[in-house]
Amino acid sequence: MIETFRVKTSLDEFERIVLLYKAQDGKTFIGHSFYYGGRDGSEYLLFLYKDPLPQGGLLEGWNELDETSYHITIVGVHDHRIAVEDFLVCHNPELTWEDVVYVPVHDFTEVDSVYKELNPQPGRAYAFVIGKSAAE
Repeated sequence: MIETFRVKTSLDEFERIVLLYKAQDGKTFIGHSFYYGGRDGSEYLLFLYKDPLPQGGLLEGWNELDETSYHITIVGVHDHRIAVEDFLVCHNPELTWEDVVYVPVHDFTEVDSVYKELNPQPGRAYAFVIGKSAAE
């Protein structure tokens, strides 16, 4: 069984967040927020992938989007909460960062296998959280 949790205070305890939203039509969309220590209050970057995730493994599909999609937006934000909210506004504005199902993983190598077990439900948002205290 996959360990999940709800966050009620802050997301900044995580280094990276891989966001997923499964639309009612079955398409899955991805986003990625990570700390990069930027400037002018934008310490985090959010990559918003506007094309749906191709069928297959999560990392394989994500790599394919990186290599072939012209519909990627990069947004500087001051914390992970804003990044998650921005992602949700693109796909289901009725959801908030507190509605997301968070799945702790140690690193990207776990994401594919956990994704295969996750069985995302339409209309729901999920986030793989990586780093700091994510999978302790």
